[in-house]
Amino acid sequence: MARKAATRKTKTAKKTKTRARRLRVKRPDAIDALIASSAEALALPIDPAWHGGVRFNLRLIFTHAALVDEFPLADDIEPAPVFHA
Repeated sequence: MARKAATRKTKTAKKTKTRARRLRVKRPDAIDALIASSAEALALPIDPAWHGGVRFNLRLIFTHAALVDEFPLADDIEPAPVFHA
């Protein structure tokens, strides 16, 4: 029994160290990577002072897009006709 308890304690300590190591390593944010790659692809210079605002607005757009995407629509729904005045 004492040996099993020691083994459990060792495994738990290893898991804790692994989790702590994962938390310490800062992975680049996907939004930041998207901003950088899009700006490069479009040859669009982005002032570093604007980066926070661009990130905020892009996250806001993605949040709104998710709300629209989640809205359920029936399969038989058709677009409204265009009315001209």
